[in-house]
Amino acid sequence: MNMDDKLFNYYLELKNPEAGEWNTSPQCIHTELITRDYVRKEFTVTDGIKVCNVGIGTGDWDDYLGFWLKGKGLLTSIDINKEICEIFAYRQLREGHPNPSKVICKSIFDNEITNEKFDIVTLIGSAVKETGDFERCLNSCFNLLNIGGYLMFMANLKYSSLEMLEDYLKRSSYQLVKKNLYEAFPEYPFFICKIKK
Repeated sequence: MNMDDKLFNYYLELKNPEAGEWNTSPQCIHTELITRDYVRKEFTVTDGIKVCNVGIGTGDWDDYLGFWLKGKGLLTSIDINKEICEIFAYRQLREGHPNPSKVICKSIFDNEITNEKFDIVTLIGSAVKETGDFERCLNSCFNLLNIGGYLMFMANLKYSSLEMLEDYLKRSSYQLVKKNLYEAFPEYPFFICKIKK
């Protein structure tokens, strides 16, 4: 199957009965709106800023970050899934994204993911749960940050408890700058935290 066929299938899968119901739901739209608004309000785009997102998924968040950084900053996107990385990079190319992501197809647990350091690392949605190791995932994210850089961590309370995060932070030198809890939809409660290295 060529890349155009893979891309076509990707678009179709976004609207299939399983994904489409969630992707068009008020809960999903609310979560996306809050998360995008949070990064826009809590962080300042400066010339040469470097941002990294861990876990590409559908790539919507990475697309948004690229637009947010356009003209000033660079985005790197990391995912372990080769197919996700390939289709995301190809989709951004075909769609003509004005600030495409640099895609790295590696595990967050790889010691040599990249020798770059970032000003902001984002870890959102189910990414931390999918790694299978909460603490090791956070350690890896902080290893990607410059001193004084920030981790923006967003997760569903059903997958990652705030208590786990607070316990982790008590045993670290990292500083919780801001913690927001969102429960407008009780079936999908989530939090967003801004943590300084």
